Formats: sequence, C-alpha cells, structure tokens
Amino acid sequence: MTPDQLKCIQLRDCFYAGYSMPQYCVDNGIKKPLIASYDPEFLWELYVQFWYDKRMLPKFCLLSTEPVNIMHGVACTIGGIRFDKINYNNLDGYDKLFILTINRMPQLPSNKTIYLDMILGDLIKYVYSERPLYSYINEHEGISVILTDIPILKDNEHTTEIERENLEKNIHQLRDELKNRGDKILKTRFDSFGYTNDEVYAILALSNAKINSDGTSDLIDNSHPLVMTENGVRKTAYQDGIYKNTIWCMGTCIYYGIGAPYDKTIESYLQKIINENGHEYIVENVSQFYAFRYQDIFYNLNRLPVKKGDIVLICLQGLKADKIPLFNVSGIFDRPHEYGEVFTDRYHLNERGNQIFAKKFFEYLQKNNFFKSYDYKNIPTNFPTVHQYGIVKSKSGGGTVSPYQAELEQYKSQLRALRPAVGSIVMNCNPFTLGHRYLVEYAASRVERLYIFVVEEDKSIFPFADRIELVKKGTADLKNVTVLPSGKFIISSLTFSGYFNKAELQDSTVDPSMDVELFGREIAPQLGITVRFAGEEPLDNVTRQYNETMARILPQYGVKFEVIPRKETNGGVISASRVRKLLEESNFEEIEKLVPETTLEYLIEKYRKE
Repeated sequence: MTPDQLKCIQLRDCFYAGYSMPQYCVDNGIKKPLIASYDPEFLWELYVQFWYDKRMLPKFCLLSTEPVNIMHGVACTIGGIRFDKINYNNLDGYDKLFILTINRMPQLPSNKTIYLDMILGDLIKYVYSERPLYSYINEHEGISVILTDIPILKDNEHTTEIERENLEKNIHQLRDELKNRGDKILKTRFDSFGYTNDEVYAILALSNAKINSDGTSDLIDNSHPLVMTENGVRKTAYQDGIYKNTIWCMGTCIYYGIGAPYDKTIESYLQKIINENGHEYIVENVSQFYAFRYQDIFYNLNRLPVKKGDIVLICLQGLKADKIPLFNVSGIFDRPHEYGEVFTDRYHLNERGNQIFAKKFFEYLQKNNFFKSYDYKNIPTNFPTVHQYGIVKSKSGGGTVSPYQAELEQYKSQLRALRPAVGSIVMNCNPFTLGHRYLVEYAASRVERLYIFVVEEDKSIFPFADRIELVKKGTADLKNVTVLPSGKFIISSLTFSGYFNKAELQDSTVDPSMDVELFGREIAPQLGITVRFAGEEPLDNVTRQYNETMARILPQYGVKFEVIPRKETNGGVISASRVRKLLEESNFEEIEKLVPETTLEYLIEKYRKE
C-alpha cells in the first residue's frame, strides 16, 4: 500500500470519527488543497467546513461537469458559490489534490492526489448528525434529544387547487411580489387569516441574520409585533407560568415560524397546550431560518443552558441518528385529511398547520413519556467528544498542546491582575429607592466601572420602561455607572422563573443556578466584569438562596461576589415592598423618606389622587 493510499484511509477514518477535513489538512501540513468531485453537493458541505474553520482557503472544482452555482444554506447569507470545472493543466500551486468520489476515478499524478472513496451521505451522517448527537447526549445526563424533519406538501390525486398554487409559487416569490407591489393590494394565500399585505410581508420577511466571525449566524432583533425576535431567538407566547424545565426547539424556517405571527408558531401553540395540561415546561424557539446549516444547529446546541430534565427537539432536515428517537412528520399532512389548508408552499406551514403540528408533537411527548424521563440505553460511547461543528474537541486547536502552555497561562494570569475592576448589580427596582441608591453608591466607589442590569421582564407592579428610566435618573450624577436592560438571560422566566413568584415560594427550595451560570460563563466576560454586588437579604428566602448560589458559583468563573448591608431608616431596612405598601395608603410623606426625588416625582405624578 502506497503512502497516499494510507493517507486516503486516514482521511476517510477521520470523517467516520466526526473529525473535520480542515483539521486533517492542518495535522498533515497541507496549506493549500484543491478539492474536486463530480458531486457539487459534496463540495458544498466541505466548502462550509472550511468557511467556518477559516484557517485556510482551498480551491473547489468539479470533475467533468459544467460550472455550478450553489445558492442555499450559508450561501443565502454570504452570496452564491460558483464551483468551476477543474483545470488539469494548472495543478502546480496546490499541496494536495483530493478527489472525492466512489467511482470514475480520473488518473492523476499519484504524488499529489488522494482518492477518497466516501459518499456524501456518510460525510453528513458522521460529521453533522450521528456522532455529534451521541456525544452531546453522553455529555448531558438527563437531557432528552428528539429528531424530526420537515412536513412536505405532496402532489397526488387528493391535492387541492390551493395546494397546487402553493406548489407553483413559493413564499419567497410571494414576498418579492409584496415588496414590489407599490400601491396595489395583492390577494395572497394568507387572506383567510385576516392579515393586510404589510402584515403578510412582515411575517414572510423574517428577521435578517448576521454572520459572526466564526461563521455562525444569529437572528437580528426585530420588534415588529408579529415577528418579535430578540437576543438571537424568536419570542414564544403564553409563557406566564412557573417552569422547572425547558423544551428547546431548534430547526430551520418552519420551526422559526416563517409565515406566522410569533404567537402562532409551533412553539407558541406547544406552550399553550403544555400549560393547559399542567406540565412545568417553558418552550423556547431557538431556530434559525436557513436550510442545510447543520453547523449552526450544533454550534447553537452547545450554547444552550440545558439542565437535567430538558427536552431538545432538533430538525436536521433529512438527517438521522439510529439510536435517537424520531418524531416522524412524513404522514401528518398527507391528503385526505380534514384540517383544511395547512401549507403556504411545498415546504412551509401556515399557522393552522403549526397548531396541528404542535398538537401531534405534544401527543408524541406524552405517549413516549418524555415529560418524566427517557433512557438512552444503547447510545455508543466509544468515540471522541465533539464540539460545535462535529469536530473532535482534542483536534479543534491543531491536535497538540504547546510546550509553552504553562508559561502562557502564567503570563495571562499576570495580565488579568492588571485589569480594571468592573462591577455589576442586578436590580428589579420596583420602584427605585434610596436603598437601591445606597447599594449603587457603595458599589460604584469600589470599582472603576459599574454596570446596573435592570430586570427587563415585565412581571412587576411598575413597567420595565418606567423602572429603568427611574434608575437612570436616580444615578445620573454617578459618572462611572452605566444602566442596562437585563435582556432575556438575567433573572427572567427563562433563567429563574421563581423570582417572579417569590411570595408563593418563601417556604420552598429554589434553584437559580442556571441564571448564575449564564451570568458567570456568558455575560460577565463580555464586559470584563470581575465582581458582582448584591444587597444583604434578611427577610426574603428566595433572594437569600439566590445570593447563596452566586457566592458558590460566580468565583468559579473569576467573578467575586460581595454582599452589601442594606440601608436602614427608622429602625428598618429600606425596601421597594415597603414603598409599594405606603403607596397603597397614599402616604407620600413617608414615601419621601425612602426614595430619591426623581422617584418621588414619578410616584406623585402617576398615583397621587386629586
């Protein structure tokens, strides 16, 4: 067996281990590869690997076919990709030529050609599907992962006239017509739901995506009342209960909910059904809207703050993993049925279809006992752990550990010691009091920069817009203080739902660890936060447990935790609850002793009776 034949076997085996081709090139000193195949789809999948990896830029060519333009997946965002026909007379500038095919092997110079007898399905299955999913389940005990696909409109003798129109014109064409309609009013397949042309365009235009430096994509915020995307996710309706666990829905545009308002997506309907049946699960829509972005699925999967008991629904669009349960959607909408019109084109459901899909999925969860537990007895464990794109973790940084790593870590530690002290406080401020002001003044005196995160969830007496404005006005004279909204990932229904039901949970044990872990791991590093402050809590058992959790977890992420004694007046601590009680009594004379002037003016204007 020749050295190149041996390399061919190594390359094939690295795929079967869930290990990327860019890493193979790095490990073997290949800096400028030329990759050729008869199959443009095969080239496309490898192109995406290299595009995400960014350590080299190979050339991709087709064997004995005409040039092909690829326009899906990542290309939808970065532009079309053109694969040209290979030029056999211009191979000198490349380290190695990879021929990816299982037949019709062209005879090329053996000293620089590697033939890879592997098919596209194997590449996708082992790199993007089976291996990463098995690895993920092994790493996350108690997490249930379910695979699904997309429903597809089938053309047969039962197809309706509207469905035939849907087959001829997809919703992207409809969106373009709506965009260019001028003053005309167009008739659309959404008319039966009562939407205007502008509203139809809004729910078809989606949120635009942004491409991150590592090649992944995130949704851009969109506050349109029918769209509602924020912090990279689309809002789910009916999230008004106490939730212990999460159902994470990850997929493409159908799971994002293209063609439906945010409160009529699969996730929103599923949340409504779950609430009605008494299950303590919050449903989160963490889908993207481009097809074939398998890398994004696994990147986002590894970013999820999952915990034991959570359920993850993943649409891999045609991919399967033999040992993972499959919610089969292939026959749900086959005619004949009595649902009415459920499709907007061949691949997308309308809101009626979303509702039926959610009902069927809930029945699947109930029937298979996912709300209690699911035992993955036969998941293989004899392969390396993989990370965001299905690349083996030990191979994701070049394959070996530098002999200078210990010295580098020591130097980094010395640099960290020179960082300015940056602090943070998370406050609800319902409303902003002199007690809050005292905590801010104390913390601001201890750091060079202080960030105040005001709880954004609107589940308090005073609306968020008013609360954050009172904090800004009440701290305007403190030059090193910045006031920010907390977003969806600091004290929210998603991360710590018990915070909003404190009165009912005073005698209960709560678990705010997910919220604290997220802050330490994801939020604090973005702003260089090195210390988090909180007020002492002698009365509220839920907040006391939250403080104890911060004291235990935050230092693990290099964030100190400091408790500040509460400010007292007339023998008692100043608290927002005390202000609210006085407000019920219209006792503004006592309120004046507990709040800054800016808060007092607001309360008098809003609540003083003439």
